Amino acid sequence: MRKILYILVFCTSLFAYTYEELKAEPKSLAKDYFLYLLLKDGKIPKDELKEFKKHIFRFAGVMKKEYEIKAKGIKEDKAPLSPDSCWRFTINTIMSASEKCQTLRLENVKFASKLSYESLGELSLKYKNINPELSSLLSSLAAKNPILACKNNNDGKTLLKLYYDGYKFEDFIPNNQLLSGMLNHSNAYKFLNSALVDDKFPQIRAKLAKFDKADATQDLAFALGLNALMHNNKALAEQYFLRASKTYKYKRPRDNALFFAYLASDKLRHLDTLAQSSDLNMYSLLAKELMNMDFPEVIVPNPEKEINYPISDPLKQARFSLEIKDASKEKLESLKEYFYAKNTLGHYLVINNKLTNYKEDIYPIPFPEYLDKYSIEKKALILAIAMQESRFLPASVSISYALGMTQFIPSTARFVAKTNFNDNNFDVLKMFEPKIAYEFAGIYVDTLQKSVKHPAFIAYAYNGGLGFTQRMLKKDNMFSKTSKYKKYEPFLSMELVPYQESRLYAKKVLANYYIYLKILGKTPNMQELINTLYKN
Repeated sequence: MRKILYILVFCTSLFAYTYEELKAEPKSLAKDYFLYLLLKDGKIPKDELKEFKKHIFRFAGVMKKEYEIKAKGIKEDKAPLSPDSCWRFTINTIMSASEKCQTLRLENVKFASKLSYESLGELSLKYKNINPELSSLLSSLAAKNPILACKNNNDGKTLLKLYYDGYKFEDFIPNNQLLSGMLNHSNAYKFLNSALVDDKFPQIRAKLAKFDKADATQDLAFALGLNALMHNNKALAEQYFLRASKTYKYKRPRDNALFFAYLASDKLRHLDTLAQSSDLNMYSLLAKELMNMDFPEVIVPNPEKEINYPISDPLKQARFSLEIKDASKEKLESLKEYFYAKNTLGHYLVINNKLTNYKEDIYPIPFPEYLDKYSIEKKALILAIAMQESRFLPASVSISYALGMTQFIPSTARFVAKTNFNDNNFDVLKMFEPKIAYEFAGIYVDTLQKSVKHPAFIAYAYNGGLGFTQRMLKKDNMFSKTSKYKKYEPFLSMELVPYQESRLYAKKVLANYYIYLKILGKTPNMQELINTLYKN
């Protein structure tokens, strides 16, 4: 009976917008989603596609793919190049271009590599004193083996530039000059992070583990610290982590780096400093526990009123986001008071975060009546996920068109509806209803728990996919009690999660989960959560 009743709830669509109605709306991801539905359903005539494209906020992903299918054969209008545009110069005319235009065009490796060896040599000589970096690039491209030329010239910066333009190289032992150049390239962090995550370039990493780049900051300094730690150079690792902590702009990565400085050194002063952090993250919460500090105070709003507001209308929510974007403090205070209501706690949270610059730790429990049937642990996990996914805004739409408070991609929502309610015609716009969002999140968490148990692993799977999580856990050293890096586990594994978004997401969900457990009456233990963060 429950399944039959549930199916009946889904029988009609919440929203049906015409193209004309959507054209009048401000650009937003929500508007894009409804435009995409019209496009996918063939509701946009081919002769109107050029005009249609002007209304798109983010022309990427499935929107771009669908548009290109529908617009096949249509010639896109391209603005003519102005007479003084550097882009008008081709391989055949670049030699007569000004220095400004030559520099602009020749810094593009794919363009420059099409020039003859003679032209490259001539241009390299021309820019030797004017622009040494460009000269070095052109000189390397003029060689029969550009990668070998970079190595012979100890030009690590050009080496890494070529690497990210398709010129691959095998692992090797670089000298310090070459290594320094590589670390001075803008993709140095990207290269090292990839090498760490995928366990590549062991010889380069071994040399890096002894190399002190004193001016390394933020992500690069942190990655260099991880590499030094994995090579047991704990003193250098500590220095790198402290440099990262001092140079990060935001508290959360600063705390992350400071915790790793503690891991590398066992110095309690790092842990004590971390425990004083005003940001509530998994590292500061763990530090507070280890230093026997009280659980930090958090605000759990509990309004009495309910307002008449279309919380499930994504276009209305998009207009709300625009309204608060550049609103004055007085306007925001007024809106904060208005939205302090049972059914708009997400709106209230977003406004308060903007007013206080995230300085207040607010953890709402919107629509608690839809969570009553769950255990405290499951309720805390669903709240932790929803908090991270949408800040409890019911009509949220992401760049990948994930929908609602718990951010379900339409295909996943249909799968849940079909397998659990035998509904083959589920209207995914129902995901904007809080009751459905919670219900589907609960079902999906149950599904994930059949394969992975720990809240952090569930978070990885919720964000990056179960297949991604299972592949990651198959790696020998990842979340393993027998890892050769076991002294630093599971913290090290958390930094080697392949997708950076999933890497950060699970940490945030774990902290949210800990806090919601406390709010809901449990006595959470971050040490226990960490000590059980291993694969079976």
